Amino acid sequence: MKVGNPATGDDFFGREQELRDVWQHLEHDHLTLPGVRRLGKTSLMIRITEQASTKGVLAKRLDVSHITKVEQFLDLIDQSFPAEGITHFLSEKKQAASNWLSRLQQVEFQLPEIFGGGGVSVALNARPEIPWEAQALALQQRLQNQPLLLLIDEFPVLLDRLLRNGNTEAEQLLIVLRQWRQQGNWRFVFTGSIGLQSLLESYNLTVHMNDCYEFPLGPMRKKEATAMWCYFALKQQWTTDAELADTAMSNLGWCSPYYICWLLDETMRAARIRYEETGLATAEGTIDCGELTTTDLETAYQSMLNQRSRFIHWKQRLSNLLVEPELGFCLALLTLLSREPDGFTLQQLNQRLSAHETNPDRRADLLQKLLVRLNDEGYISQPNEKGCLQFLAFPLRDWWSRNHV
Repeated sequence: MKVGNPATGDDFFGREQELRDVWQHLEHDHLTLPGVRRLGKTSLMIRITEQASTKGVLAKRLDVSHITKVEQFLDLIDQSFPAEGITHFLSEKKQAASNWLSRLQQVEFQLPEIFGGGGVSVALNARPEIPWEAQALALQQRLQNQPLLLLIDEFPVLLDRLLRNGNTEAEQLLIVLRQWRQQGNWRFVFTGSIGLQSLLESYNLTVHMNDCYEFPLGPMRKKEATAMWCYFALKQQWTTDAELADTAMSNLGWCSPYYICWLLDETMRAARIRYEETGLATAEGTIDCGELTTTDLETAYQSMLNQRSRFIHWKQRLSNLLVEPELGFCLALLTLLSREPDGFTLQQLNQRLSAHETNPDRRADLLQKLLVRLNDEGYISQPNEKGCLQFLAFPLRDWWSRNHV
């Protein structure tokens, strides 16, 4: 069970329907995989990469969060798919790769040379002054006919960084990537915790990625989440029941794999301490057939709220993204929402925030803009059936309420 780090191997649980849907969509489309933070997007991409070879696809997950220049982005792709690696993959997975390529639905279908296909001429409509034009063209010509899957993780972070330095190069990269997607056999998946769609809209660039199918990743279904709780508890030799698991999910309010694992880890720790204090643990500190209780769960939840380091980055992130007066308005908005478990409607928020922005038109515009960003980045929910907005994760809500007056 992983708490915080991406889940791999036996630590990956569930998401079976999402995995089936992704592979089905990839036969027809390139994908964007939006989803708020701590939903397990990276874990899902790693599992897709693990499954890819059996599908006949050579897949690589490329984390571009550290990239600052387009040339670095192109170098990363180039180095991730060396020619000898592709040749080795195709020699081992020739039949599977042939089957995969035959299922792809695209306008221009080209087979790699290993299957008897030929090359294809490409035209890169890049501006002459773009310094990486030749690099991009060479990379396209080398890779486009291969059965490749490029999972571009944290792509909005890279795009946002480029846009802050000016629109020209960022837009040119989007144009080139669109050309890549529309030619050849490779497939792309773009994901990240910053809202890609809202970022594109804010710079009027949506036309450059409207050929990708949007496959939003939501929280785990409650049935799957409770099964995950019971599975990992049993794996650590603790007994639990569906009722306790259901209570745990109600405490979280939002079935994020990260929060589920974190709360379970704290619950097992609380149970171990209880067993040690009551003398039920062995001299070596081991426990036979330990049982998790409601008291352990309550202790664990309070322990979560005391861990400032796990929550403070949510506030720091806003400080890095926003400047005054938007920052102060945003913090006041979140503090207001943290104090009301049932949430507020847009009209109620507008009224209660009047002291922070007296001009009603500016207040309405600022509120709408911030609500989109906060929803994209996993702070708040979409309006519920009563039209109320709430914190997505109840632990974050309760920590915020406790630490912001």
